Amino acid sequence: MVASGRLSFAILGPLEVHDGDRRVRLGPFKQRVVLGLLLCRANRVVPVDSLVEALWDGAPPRSARKNIQVHVSALRGILGNGEGPHHCPPGYLVRVGPDELDALRMAELARSGRQAKARGDLDAAADLFGRAVRLWRGPVLPDLVICNALTAEADQLVGRYLTVYEDWAETALALGRHADVVDADDGIDNLVREHPFRERLRHAQLLALHRCGRTTEALARFDELRQSMARELGLRPSPVLDRLHRSMLTGAGEPPAATPLAAVVVNADALPADPADFTGREPEVAQLVDTLAARPRGSVVVLTGPVGAGKTALAAHCAHRLGDRFPGGRFLIGLRNADGAPRDPAGLADRVAHGPRRTLVVLDDAASEAQVRAVLATIGDAVVLVTSRRWLGGLESAVHVRIGSMSGADALRLLALHAGQPRVAAEPDAARRLVELCRGLPLLVRIVGAKLDELRHLSLDRYAGRLADRERLLDELAAGDLRLRPRLAVALGDLAPDERAALRALCAFAAAGIATFTAADAAGQLGTSAATAELMIERLIEAHLVEVHLDEVMAHADAVRYAVPPAVALFALECSGCD
Repeated sequence: MVASGRLSFAILGPLEVHDGDRRVRLGPFKQRVVLGLLLCRANRVVPVDSLVEALWDGAPPRSARKNIQVHVSALRGILGNGEGPHHCPPGYLVRVGPDELDALRMAELARSGRQAKARGDLDAAADLFGRAVRLWRGPVLPDLVICNALTAEADQLVGRYLTVYEDWAETALALGRHADVVDADDGIDNLVREHPFRERLRHAQLLALHRCGRTTEALARFDELRQSMARELGLRPSPVLDRLHRSMLTGAGEPPAATPLAAVVVNADALPADPADFTGREPEVAQLVDTLAARPRGSVVVLTGPVGAGKTALAAHCAHRLGDRFPGGRFLIGLRNADGAPRDPAGLADRVAHGPRRTLVVLDDAASEAQVRAVLATIGDAVVLVTSRRWLGGLESAVHVRIGSMSGADALRLLALHAGQPRVAAEPDAARRLVELCRGLPLLVRIVGAKLDELRHLSLDRYAGRLADRERLLDELAAGDLRLRPRLAVALGDLAPDERAALRALCAFAAAGIATFTAADAAGQLGTSAATAELMIERLIEAHLVEVHLDEVMAHADAVRYAVPPAVALFALECSGCD
């Protein structure tokens, strides 16, 4: 039966879809898995490969893709074409708003609650957090989490719920509503039993018990925590919990209010290892190391470049080189979820940079200036290195470092590290052609090297021919889980709708075999004035999705020409009709 009204979806518990008051029957297990995964990643494209992995866990039948098409078609029949999964290469997505999906509604209420708390309106904050908490029906998708992909998604949703619950509990305590925290239907005791080492939760529980006159019980709970942490983790409770414990023991005044603890543990071990195959980039390394070493505390340096330029690897390499200049530690905070979506800045970092010694914090893969500013507000006066695909020109007083392609010699050395020096030496012309087709971008060179290492029977010349075939380019740039398409999907997903539409229009030049174009050419393609076209092109340049080609003679306006990189153009055209 096709849905007749506006549907509502729920994943903060068992998977449910309602058409008004009627619960919609969703069909067999694999069909529900498809819908569950699409809803967990709502409004984002889920590649067909991810759906195949979720349904068959590495052992798909030959008909896997056809079977997924059948499941999607059945879901459209049940939910209606407007509500069901949309085809959007390289996969599918479900478009829903906060009023249609409980997980999005919880996130929206939590954001509003944090905004209310920031402006000092604790009553409004407590109400908003409470409404968010009451959406929880957990456990998440209990009949579907036998799939690894959905288990990971469920774990993320549990983490978000716990953060919102902690926000609510701390706000209630700040308002003196300690009895509400102890007696809440949601059950802080149950949550503590399920997540015994979640210290924000523990702090709220102990403080609420103490303020309710149950100090003996609170002390016993702290002792249980101390013993279990020592036994199972070899650790002691945090300084925040220690201070609360001492205040309860001594009765010396009002115990400290709950201090937000890190939702993500940030420590020296979080810095990725120095990449073993890091090659070349001597000028960029020297510039970045010198810049970071010389910057005063509280400074921000932004490292930008296109997809595949190796920004994270360069940042990690330089951070390792700077150990003696940052005795307070070097840390990395990832600003994306596993699927590439920007992470909620709230609670991303504890106060890792408030000590007396210089500290370096790498904020990796930032989506926007607003996201960076929100995290900067929580990490004190560290020197901060931000990596991003965008220019982030709005960040105040930031120093900008841009990277692009590697030199030809460096790219050849990187290729030899992966494909083998003897093969590169045996076919030098083909090797040079390969790195040119990779545009000197380290990620692409690594993918090609890894693929050649696997396909030992394949000559470099023959593989270069495959890579030069536009129809095969994106398929060839994949080796295991090292693939270009997901990175491009994130880059395009960061664009505003008008930017995506403009990029796809400009990709028509590449589809027609036109290497470069002027602002006047773009105006004709976009149906606008040359000045407006130029402004739109410049927004795409900031996102490193359009390149500038300068002719030798710079005196004339038409000396500036632009191009969309081939892989970007192919992927953008693949995704036509996604919006």
